[in-house]
Amino acid sequence: MRTINRRIFFMVGMILTGITFVSSLNKVKAQTTDQLAGWDKDIIAQANTGASLSYLSDEEKKLILYTNLVRLQPKMFCQTVLANYIKEHSDTSAEAVSIQAELNAGNALPVLTPDKEMCTIAHDFAEKMGLQGKVGHPNFSIRMKPLMSRFNDVGENCNYGDEFALDAFMALLIDSSDPENLGHRKNLLDPNFTSIGVAKQPHKTYRWNFVMEFAGNKSGE
Repeated sequence: MRTINRRIFFMVGMILTGITFVSSLNKVKAQTTDQLAGWDKDIIAQANTGASLSYLSDEEKKLILYTNLVRLQPKMFCQTVLANYIKEHSDTSAEAVSIQAELNAGNALPVLTPDKEMCTIAHDFAEKMGLQGKVGHPNFSIRMKPLMSRFNDVGENCNYGDEFALDAFMALLIDSSDPENLGHRKNLLDPNFTSIGVAKQPHKTYRWNFVMEFAGNKSGE
């Protein structure tokens, strides 16, 4: 019997009094071309594994692109995209400092390849949670069961309230919502993961939600 390794994490915008919307109206939409100025075009092309897929939206493709860029060239990503984002948002949190140190010392990881079955799972879950106005990871094992004939290591990240892929990705990468475990960050940078599924759907409570599914195989399992 195969061992299933599960890592599931979600995040929402927080204020001292509780949960609130992360208003996209107060955020600057960063253009991909500006964020990636100075990057080698071949590296961008290598990272943009979802570019030709008609079943992904532009923001879903960007979410995959940013994930693969930070995996391929963590130091370059840290010194360009991440540094600019932290500066623009005046983020001096301990998590912002720790991710910079981690990426500057990081090694290149394989890119994640979009998997249509995983994208369907992400889409259906994001749509359901959006219609219900809920958060979390209900029935994760059941939802992942179709993948377990191909993978033994799976994970899931969820983001609520961000309209644009860059904001959602940075929130998950910096991971101030989970300072003890940094679970979202670990999923994004896990060397065992090889495949990815993403979805962006409207959310009744938080306006938008992104779901990321990850899968791969740990050696010896």
